Amino acid sequence: MLMREWIDDVASAGVDLFIQEVFTQGWTTYWRTEEFDFDARLQHRRFLPMLDAGIQPIEVLMSQCRSHGMEVMAGFRMNDNHTDSVRQGVGDGASFIVENPHLRLKDPPAGEAFQRGGLASHPLDYSFEEVRAFVLNVMTTFVKLFPVDGLEMCFRDNRYFPTGEAIERRHLMTDLVKQIRMMLDSTSFANGKRRLLSCRVPSTVEECKNIGLDVGSWVKEGLVDYVS
Repeated sequence: MLMREWIDDVASAGVDLFIQEVFTQGWTTYWRTEEFDFDARLQHRRFLPMLDAGIQPIEVLMSQCRSHGMEVMAGFRMNDNHTDSVRQGVGDGASFIVENPHLRLKDPPAGEAFQRGGLASHPLDYSFEEVRAFVLNVMTTFVKLFPVDGLEMCFRDNRYFPTGEAIERRHLMTDLVKQIRMMLDSTSFANGKRRLLSCRVPSTVEECKNIGLDVGSWVKEGLVDYVS
């Protein structure tokens, strides 16, 4: 199976921790549950025969990683402005995003990175408690289903709060990170091993601060185990 061969190649390079992204644009990827929408993009539809047969792709990856002694983490894209779903005709993301336009960020700043030629998907506004609760719920459900070694919060995009309000609202994202940390600590393994929590963020403290990510506080408070 190609997924197993993929992990074999990664392991042969000496990798000891593998991260598979499992959530993007409100969709689940590499796993499916009745509670959330599975990724509608064409490339992820290839997993449907496996899923219909009761095989979760993430479990295949986890099994092969563990056979090589590798730890496994699951990545969650905290917002996503990918445009390929629009081009493929499957919309801006999961039903949570499509059916709740009041929870989306509005009035993007000028510039190609924000406009994407009018095809940009609709990133969520983390000012709303409903948005933070939705993301936490997906993470909690995933952790209950799959014994991963931890989660990575992928802040790959450049907007989480309304323009000009990110710095003053950064405490809201910090509160979410605290809730994720508490959730992971409450579901530690039977041997007492603590699940990891990491974040992938812009390359400078100032950039992070300007989009509402108080990474320094996350580190000082022991909320994250490593920063990428």
